[in-house]
Amino acid sequence: MQLKLCPKCKRPFLAKDESCPNCPGPYTWNQESYMNLGCLLMMTVVPLFLVILFWLFLFLGIFMR
Repeated sequence: MQLKLCPKCKRPFLAKDESCPNCPGPYTWNQESYMNLGCLLMMTVVPLFLVILFWLFLFLGIFMR
């Protein structure tokens, strides 16, 4: 019976296992998760909206003086 030491939690686990059963596995993309949808919206739609809003206020500020 061989044991390995987990680099994250420093607990021993069996060498036949790929990863430590006490630690969570690596995060994988789940396209059905609402958290991923929120990240996608925050990273694409919101910056685009802010850029459009910036130019809109800039041009309206010049012409509405």
